[in-house]
Amino acid sequence: MELDALDLDLKHLKYGLFAKRRFLPIFLATFLGAFNDNLLRSGLVVMIAYSASKGIELPASPEVLVTLCSALLVLPILLFSSIAGPLADKYEKSRLVLLTKIAEMLIMFCVFYGFATQNIYLLMSMLFVSGMHTTFYSPIKFSILPDHLNSKELLAANGFMAAGSYLAILGGLIAGGLLVEMEGNIIGGVAIMVAGIGLFASLFIPVSKIAHPHITIHYNIWKGARDIISNATYDIQNFRAILGLSWFLLVGSVYMSQFANYAQAVVQANNEVYILFLVVFSIGIAAGSMLCDTLLKGEISARLTPYMALGTAVFTFLMVIFTPVPEHAGLMDVQEFLNAPAHWPVLGCMLMVAVCGGIYIVPLYAFLQSQAHEKFRSRIMAASNMCDDVFITIAALASAILLMLGFSIVDLFLVLATLNLVVVWYAWKYTR
Repeated sequence: MELDALDLDLKHLKYGLFAKRRFLPIFLATFLGAFNDNLLRSGLVVMIAYSASKGIELPASPEVLVTLCSALLVLPILLFSSIAGPLADKYEKSRLVLLTKIAEMLIMFCVFYGFATQNIYLLMSMLFVSGMHTTFYSPIKFSILPDHLNSKELLAANGFMAAGSYLAILGGLIAGGLLVEMEGNIIGGVAIMVAGIGLFASLFIPVSKIAHPHITIHYNIWKGARDIISNATYDIQNFRAILGLSWFLLVGSVYMSQFANYAQAVVQANNEVYILFLVVFSIGIAAGSMLCDTLLKGEISARLTPYMALGTAVFTFLMVIFTPVPEHAGLMDVQEFLNAPAHWPVLGCMLMVAVCGGIYIVPLYAFLQSQAHEKFRSRIMAASNMCDDVFITIAALASAILLMLGFSIVDLFLVLATLNLVVVWYAWKYTR
């Protein structure tokens, strides 16, 4: 019996989506895929960082290789989005999801062997291939939702997808760092198991209507990129939504990439506190994403966007103001950090930045999906992914330059909050 046949009196509740075949399988496939990507990345980074103690020979310094790992996961987005978007428009999406999940299984078998043999070269290659897999999957997961959900369900569905993705990323990062230290290649086994469950879930995704079967796919990367960017910029409202999404991903990437430095250099705390920051931030985005549908009562609207952008800026300023000057020797552990009342406002502001971010991004995803013509929807989502990647790269380069010029981590957060005020003005101008 299909899950849709089980009414369960949840028809009018957004959580009833989890009892529907037209949502649950794609949610599980997305959640588990994000978990595996970050399980691999985190496990590989820890293996590289502690290579000396494990007797693993590296082709370059750990610092260089760890930096390269981040690039290997996102570089495919720039290289292959121009192919991934048209493919998702040209072919039936549930079949494409199944094929990507089969590919993920094959990747994770290679990952299992890589961790078993501590083969850094193979694992870094698989990290790049995993990034390719995500690049081809991402336009499908966003463009398939409007095929199976009505407009009243779309906002809640995007909230669940965003919340699930951030929690999966967090879970993968933590699990990868812990499991790679265990004996018996537990990390490789978990990767295969997770991929297998995702593959099984993909078998139940309902068939979608083919959006644009006669489209010509350009395998010339530059020409293809020009075409999908042209589709994305044709409608100025869609393009503004893409820029708005990319801006928050820039903000979020700066936060998550600098939390380790903030914990160590500013708060003077150890790695446990860094993990706490990641947990708080991820939970905040998840909470905001799920709260969005309640606040907007299912209406796809960007009216809250300027207020949430303002909230992100204000709570960033407050986080900096509330950050106490360290008066202790050595690095605090998480218990010492939480036992100090002065640190709770910092965590509260950090949480609210993330909650505002979750409420900010979900309506923009839903807007893109609902407004984009079905023939071009996947290509527009692929263009959005490319724009996200460009913004995140700019954030990384700009952060590195500012830090080299003598800016502190706190200064970096202040610059980010100030720039966010410009976004507040822009959002307010075009959403009134």
